Amino acid sequence: MRKTRAARKRTGRRATRGVTFDTGVLIALERRKASALALLRACEESRATITIPAPVIAEWWRGSHRALLEAGNLEAMTPTLAERAGELLAKTGKSNAIDAAVIASAAVRGDLVVTGDPVDLRELAAAVRGVDVEGVT
Repeated sequence: MRKTRAARKRTGRRATRGVTFDTGVLIALERRKASALALLRACEESRATITIPAPVIAEWWRGSHRALLEAGNLEAMTPTLAERAGELLAKTGKSNAIDAAVIASAAVRGDLVVTGDPVDLRELAAAVRGVDVEGVT
């Protein structure tokens, strides 16, 4: 079966931006929520690089659904990332270190952050350049 020109164009195109997942997205995927599954498919189709920061795994992990971790690149919490997250907390007056690590991680790559808690993460993202936040329900 031959693909149409448009179909070849869609499948051959690579996303220009990566996507960073937060805990809410992993929970939504674990619960097989339609919006999260559609997001995952869209990332796969556009070949967007998905990053899952280590603090997100710590907040989400309860010993099951390991396959979800294969959806993206697992990013270690390096001292540099921890410092950037701490600086972001100081700059914004916020206190959630995991949210700050997600935004600091995404800022390194200029990623789109997908979250179950867009309000708090948008406040943190406003303090850095190149990071947008979208909610998944």
